[in-house]
Amino acid sequence: MGCFLMRHSREKPPHMATLLQRLVFGSLLAGVLLVLCWLDYRAAGMPGIFLFPVLVGFVLLGGNEIIFLCRENRVFPAAGVVHAGNLLTVGTAWGMGLFWIHWETTHPDRLARAWDLAAVSSLATLVAVAVTVFLAFLVEMQRYRAPGGATVNIAGAVFAVCYIGVLAGFLVQLRVAFGVDALVSLLMVVKLGDTGAYAVGRLFGTHRLAPRLSPGKTLEGAVGAILFGIVGAFISFHWLLPQLGLRTGIPHWFPMIAYGVILAVVGMIGDLAESLIKRDARQKDSSRLVPGLGGALDLIDSALMAAPVAYVFWLFGWLN
Repeated sequence: MGCFLMRHSREKPPHMATLLQRLVFGSLLAGVLLVLCWLDYRAAGMPGIFLFPVLVGFVLLGGNEIIFLCRENRVFPAAGVVHAGNLLTVGTAWGMGLFWIHWETTHPDRLARAWDLAAVSSLATLVAVAVTVFLAFLVEMQRYRAPGGATVNIAGAVFAVCYIGVLAGFLVQLRVAFGVDALVSLLMVVKLGDTGAYAVGRLFGTHRLAPRLSPGKTLEGAVGAILFGIVGAFISFHWLLPQLGLRTGIPHWFPMIAYGVILAVVGMIGDLAESLIKRDARQKDSSRLVPGLGGALDLIDSALMAAPVAYVFWLFGWLN
């Protein structure tokens, strides 16, 4: 969603209507989300009661959009990626199993409880992916009429669930295992990163970041995203989270800056990842859900990709 837009020498100033739409709707969405986060924090006995329905809405809308984008193009999974993903999946499952045997004996505290919740949620996610594969095959068996298309349809279904459902699951785990503070800090960093990318790219952008994939994105905008991401981390831990009444302590300056920088960078990659999907499908936006901002995927693309990284920071206690 963050636009690292180029400023050409002959280009007219940004269209005020578009900028106004982004500011108005972006501010409204941010305000509503903060209120929901505060309400969810107050509902201590049922974590996610206010936020999970919102996530479900985004997942459903994003699912519709990714299905539309997939239908606009053919799907050819790379064999190397498939094999690497399979090896990474089983290798991680084995390695983390061995690691957890050691971890639970040396950390009998709140962090260990978070690991318990994360382990249960991860197991449920793995089972859900397996069920998805089963259902995708079952549906294509019923739909099959002639050779051609079945394998692509199965690949598209599994891809859509992994891209949206699995990545969104990390947002759920951040809230349930580590609290609203983990979720708020993630959203603050990536959304301020989006804002910095757009603003700095508009004002100073001259060097293209990904000319073939997204010609409007610039290196200057990427720098803006990183700087604003650091500011987002600082605001989160020094002001916003205490104002919301959350008990998260202030991290040491180095992990806090690393948190802001890495999440901002990965958020930009998430933005470019969705741009790749849209470009491949010859579409500008995933939909026109929000004026000036695009569809549901345009709103959450950076947060989806950055969520696993934030999850690792909190899981290993690097911000404590």
